[in-house]
Order: sequence, then structure tokens, then C-alpha cells
Amino acid sequence: MTTYTFIQNNIDRTTKTYDGECKDGLDIPLIPLPYPFTTPCAEGVFQEMYYWDTYFTNKCLFLTKRGGQVCNNLKNFAYLLEKIGKIPNGNRMHYITRSQPPFFGLMLADMQSNAPALLDLKTAFSWLEKEYTFWMTKRRAENGLNFYGYDPIDKQKYGDAWYYHEVYVKTYAERTGIELADTEENNAHIIAECESGWDFSPRFYGKAMQYNPVDLNSLLYADEMLLSDWAKQLGDGEKSAYYREAAESRKEKMLRWMKKDGVYYDYNHVEKTCANIVSCAAFYPYFVGEDTDTCGYLRALAELERAHGVIACRWTKDRFQWSEPNSWAPLNYVAVAAAKRLGLDADAKRLTEKYLTVTDNIYKKTERLWEKYNAETGDLSVTSEYGTPEMLGWSAGVYMAFYDYVKNGYQKLI
Repeated sequence: MTTYTFIQNNIDRTTKTYDGECKDGLDIPLIPLPYPFTTPCAEGVFQEMYYWDTYFTNKCLFLTKRGGQVCNNLKNFAYLLEKIGKIPNGNRMHYITRSQPPFFGLMLADMQSNAPALLDLKTAFSWLEKEYTFWMTKRRAENGLNFYGYDPIDKQKYGDAWYYHEVYVKTYAERTGIELADTEENNAHIIAECESGWDFSPRFYGKAMQYNPVDLNSLLYADEMLLSDWAKQLGDGEKSAYYREAAESRKEKMLRWMKKDGVYYDYNHVEKTCANIVSCAAFYPYFVGEDTDTCGYLRALAELERAHGVIACRWTKDRFQWSEPNSWAPLNYVAVAAAKRLGLDADAKRLTEKYLTVTDNIYKKTERLWEKYNAETGDLSVTSEYGTPEMLGWSAGVYMAFYDYVKNGYQKLI
């Protein structure tokens, strides 16, 4: 069986339902969802619907003619927005203290491009505007840019169900080897780092809320541009101009504070300094069309590309799993999509083929897909804080998107 066939035959196993009865043996309850939802894994770990994972998994669902399930996923996110006030990390109670990278706008844009009959533009606009409001009211720094954070929970309302040790300094120490004082402030920073999706990474080094991350602000720029365009299509010129101005302001600030020697870095808005760790977050401004500087993209790529794909970031110390030599499906996708958008077709083609080849090679050995792999050796020997789970999810989504890209002569990347 090929990797492609394996995904085709197994992707439906990641679609789950939950009616309020605990069925997975975990003592942290799931949040019931009104529609079937997609999980990263068919079985074992990660039996929740995760936020940013779903953007990439949806690529597979579109390409295997499961657009209806993509729509179910989006309607579940809209339900969570209404119920909780944000899209949480996942639909399990201990995740309601945080969100994840805001890919909802790009998911809605994909729906408009691939299955517009399933979701009208007015609804898409209202959903995205609601999520954008969360980020701008709960996660905005004094400088106008945004940061990853956390939301204290009303214990009288939720009881002990929200608590889970993953968000505390003890787990950070266990997973990275870095000891932090067990303070409320440090716990909050760790929750914020979990919200980044890069848990854990030397990008933030235990101080996530102090940073305006490149990827987060790029995604919010994309939201502002989408909201501006959609408002114009819906006949609201005033809102269209408002969101366009917000996007231009964000772009100017990112260029001024985050781009150094042609490469984007996270910005410490507390110390007012630019970080010095090159990471795949540097690809995001090109991924969303905020920047068209091909030289800047190529400088970042030269730092991050390895024999079998891109590493998460340049950092050899400690044992962060979102660092070298680890390569993650979503980061490979962003790197390829950014290159494609810039017209760097040879780079997009090379990175695509690296990802397909390493995934195929590992599948031949294991007959499975996995969460991450080693970009230097092309195998599963990675720096891992909790193991390397078997996974369909974003690994399948990126594989199918790249497979389709090759199949169509490198003309269109879904």
C-alpha cells in the first residue's frame, strides 16, 4: 500500500463525535460539539479536535472529496467561539485557558475557494470578525501588535475540570530540562507558549507573553485583509477601509520592529528588542502575502533548510521539540506555500519533494504516518518531549496537498 492509499483508506477514522459521555478513558472531560469533528489521530493520543492542526488536515479532506466534513469542523469552531468566546486549543476542558495560532480566517478562505456553496460569505465574515475581536481585546500589547497569552478561568463556574498539569512549570521542566520558579507569572507564560502551538520552543524561553510573534501577527494581518475584502464584497465600505488600515498599520510595525538584516524575528515588546533566533515563523509574512521580499525569504531558508526538509528553528541547546533537528508538517507547508507565492517555484518544488520523499520512506518502514521527523537524517530519531505519536492529521493534510501539487505540474497548491 502506498502512503496516498493509506491516507485515503484511513482518514475517515479521524472523524469523531462526542455527546457528553466520556469514552476515551481520560479524566479530563471533552467539550461536546454539535457536529462530527476531525482529530489528529485515528486512535491513541490526541482524540480532541485541535485548532491549528485542523487548517492543514482540512487540505486532505478537500482533496479526498470530504468538503462536508470541513464545513462541520468550521461550524464546530463557530460553536466554540459562541460558547467560550474564543476557539480553544482543543475541545477538552483543560484547554479553555488558551487558544492556538489563529488559522480560522484561512480555513474560511479555503472554504470560499473550494466549496463556497457550503458556507455563505456573510456568515464567514461574522465568524471571523468575532474571532478577530478576541485577539484584539485579549491579546494586544501596548504597541498595537499581538502576543500569545492565557485566560484565567472562573473556578466557581468550571470547578476543577479545567485544571491539568501540562500548563504548569513542573511539566515545562520535565519536558525541556529547564527549571523555572513555580510562580503564577511563570505558569501564565507557559500557558501562553502552549497557545503558540510551539510547546515548547527556544523562541520564547519561558517568557512567551513578552513577545510579539511573527507568525501570530502575520495570521492576524491575513485576517485583516480578508475582513477588508469580504466587507467590500458585502457592500460595507466603512468596515473594508477600517480593516485595510489595520492591516497596513500592522505591516508597518512588523517591518520596523521584526525585520532585521532581511529576516523576520519575534519582537520582545517589554524589553523593546528583537529576538535573535531564526525560526520558520520567518516564512509567515511571505505565506500570507504581507511581504514580497524574495531575498528575505531565501535568507531564512538558507538558515533552516536541511537535507530532508526545514527545521523548526536554529537552536542546538536544551531539548526543545520545536527546534532542530525536528521537522514538522505545518512548517514545511508554510515554507512551500510562501515560496510558491513569491514565485520561487524551484524552491517550492524542492521542498515539496523532500517532504513527500521522507514521508514515503518512513511509511515504507513503519506503515504509518507520524507527527514529526528528523530533517537531518530523514528518520524518526527526533528531539521529543512526549514521544513521536502516530498521526494522520496535519501530516496527512500536508502530504495530500503536496501530492496534488506535484500531480498538477506544480501549478496550484491547495
